[in-house]
Amino acid sequence: MRAGPVFFLALRNILGRRSDQRDLARRTLRGAVLSVAVSMIPLIVTLVVADGMIQGITSRYIELSSYHVQVVPYRGMGEGSVREVLDALRRVPGVRGAWAETQAVGVAFSEGNRGGAVVRALDPGFLDDPGTRAYLDVLEGDASLSGPNDVLLGSELARDLGAVTGDTVNLLSVRSRRGDSVLPRVSVFRVRGIVSSGYRDLDSRWFLVARDYAGRYLAPDLSRTILGIKVDDPFSPLNTVLEEIRKALPEGWGAYPWPETERNLYESFRTTRYLLLLIMGLTVAVAAVNISSALVTLVTERSQEIAILKGLGAGPRDIGRVFIAGGMILGFSGAVLGTALGTLAAIHINGLIGALERVLGAAAALFHRLAWPFLDEAARALPLTPVRILNPDYYLESIPVTLEYPALAGILAAALFLSWLASLLPARKAAALPPLEILRRR
Repeated sequence: MRAGPVFFLALRNILGRRSDQRDLARRTLRGAVLSVAVSMIPLIVTLVVADGMIQGITSRYIELSSYHVQVVPYRGMGEGSVREVLDALRRVPGVRGAWAETQAVGVAFSEGNRGGAVVRALDPGFLDDPGTRAYLDVLEGDASLSGPNDVLLGSELARDLGAVTGDTVNLLSVRSRRGDSVLPRVSVFRVRGIVSSGYRDLDSRWFLVARDYAGRYLAPDLSRTILGIKVDDPFSPLNTVLEEIRKALPEGWGAYPWPETERNLYESFRTTRYLLLLIMGLTVAVAAVNISSALVTLVTERSQEIAILKGLGAGPRDIGRVFIAGGMILGFSGAVLGTALGTLAAIHINGLIGALERVLGAAAALFHRLAWPFLDEAARALPLTPVRILNPDYYLESIPVTLEYPALAGILAAALFLSWLASLLPARKAAALPPLEILRRR
């Protein structure tokens, strides 16, 4: 039997007879389509939200902290060599900018408060980069480092120190090493501004100073100098631009893209993404079982038609193909409907989260009002905390929405495969029905 008649008969079996009020199979098949569609919605939303959050958080890290590509010397290099390499890197096609940065650790303290600090001695051009400006929020003051004693504090570190713009903070660092002992140095800085990356892990450590004056308070043998590079598109394959960067480097330098420098963070995100998709995919597999049970009901109800088809010359394989085609039609219909609804929900995920936050906030306010007569004075004095599903201290204020069309196509293909598997048993049962015995019973 050709493909055309197979799909025609499959559709005829699925649609059923509209005049037959006892057509239980048709209602069961509709339920199977809806179950597949409903199971696809959380899968699509999880895919889009996970990809958006991974890209959003990763973008903050690579734009503000670890760069798109890091270039490091295998051994100590002088400042003249650093400047020569920077000039060569800025001429590489696809490179948006390149800056030197010296990193060290220290202890910041002010007014009896103290906290561990990661000292980042930056080139001023890094703060003017569009990518830096896009993700760096200036909460107070000005994000510039013009003087030798200017410092930008991360918002969490500033809160730990109790510092605001214009205050004086001290940095305890290592000036030099003599044998097994080190000589500490206390440097005084004026807070030029308080900044935030939008991610608490970074904001709790940042102590940003101008690199031109880093030699005054950072020991060369106890600090680390890197060259940070930003390219036009960090999420595209970096093989070509990375090869050009390595060609421009003299001997004794190495270049490492951000998937290597942030391997632990990125792999953690990707593993979490795969686990979430696996869990959501299991719901689609369970929904595919409904297709199998619906087709079994269809086989039972259409047994007379199957017997007639066999009497007209249709073989067992032809009958099996009809029901396999029917199962794939059901799976495809449910998958397309679920993908459309899931994509629509994912595109408006930020609005949906905002609406849910408002509903939960109203419910919390109502509960607080109802419980007011039973609260003591201390509980009544506590402010009502706004409900936040996404805490911007740890995640993002909004989720970037990115649609990965190859991934969506892969999900559709997987749904079709599951539908094919689910239809094998009913198709085998239909192919094995004895036509003469069925017609004799009728």
